[in-house]
Amino acid sequence: MTKKRYTSEFALNMHLTHTMVLQQEDLKRVDDFNYFNEDSPCHIYLICRRPRILIDASKFVANKEKLVFGFKVQRQDKFEEFEIEIPNDADTPDFELISNYPYNMFQLKQEGKTILKGKSALLLQQFGYECANYFDLEVLYIGQSYGVKGARTAPERLQSHSTLQGIYSEAILKNPDSEIWLVLTSFEQILLTLMDGRIKVTEEEKVKDSDHLKKVTNTVLIDGLNEQQVINFTEASLIRHFQPPYNIEYKNTFPNPAHKTYSQCYDLDINTVCLEVNTENLNCRLFSEKAEAHWWHMPKFFLHSKEERIDMFDYGIILGNKNEEK
Repeated sequence: MTKKRYTSEFALNMHLTHTMVLQQEDLKRVDDFNYFNEDSPCHIYLICRRPRILIDASKFVANKEKLVFGFKVQRQDKFEEFEIEIPNDADTPDFELISNYPYNMFQLKQEGKTILKGKSALLLQQFGYECANYFDLEVLYIGQSYGVKGARTAPERLQSHSTLQGIYSEAILKNPDSEIWLVLTSFEQILLTLMDGRIKVTEEEKVKDSDHLKKVTNTVLIDGLNEQQVINFTEASLIRHFQPPYNIEYKNTFPNPAHKTYSQCYDLDINTVCLEVNTENLNCRLFSEKAEAHWWHMPKFFLHSKEERIDMFDYGIILGNKNEEK
């Protein structure tokens, strides 16, 4: 019969706090934004793919009420064409849109001065909320970068990354209608606690539970978990959830107490590791062959055997049913 090991159980929830979508040639400019820092370091990245998005300057219209932009989304050898409208808040209709082949970059001028320029896909992603399905990113690979004391970050790693180069090469050969995009991330660690005061315990069990409570809270909340271990189990959780085709490790072996790279979770006897990945702020959803496209991905990974331990998120058991030991 399944037994609850402690009256106090803990989960480590990794909550996505900072995200940035860009392409490889933009990596050298990441530090200019001062978006990732010591408090929110970027050590985990996703290599993704989505259809090629181009701008059609011939469809551009500007008048006193609105600006109309034309776009094309490539699907194999065909293009889906559509337009989006943006209110014209300026005092003039004097706008010019410039885009040269291959039309993945644009320049918007107002009265002869450049007021906006960049990638066509990001322009559409910023304003084309009704076109969200075009922005879905297919996760191909998940990786991490961690140097001495965390010195090396994902943007640095990706500037010379053999797997990324391989994905680019294969995409050009097999999927010329697609573009490769990078998602840089930073996660915040949250300790979730469940205390069940209904079950009767012996004095020995009370002492055991108290020791466990102190060990976990002191380590996680006061001393802090080992940063490399946190990065390792966050990366492993992401890989296990999305099952990216270019990843090998962790796809079918996480969680596993034999893995030393996140052994601290087992040393502390943590119940569950979970993720909270919300990409609404990017106006795009993540997906893979194994994970449907969603704005929120919230997988959880129970670290123990169901025969030996109760999953703290199994509410049916926690609330008391016939499976719970009296």
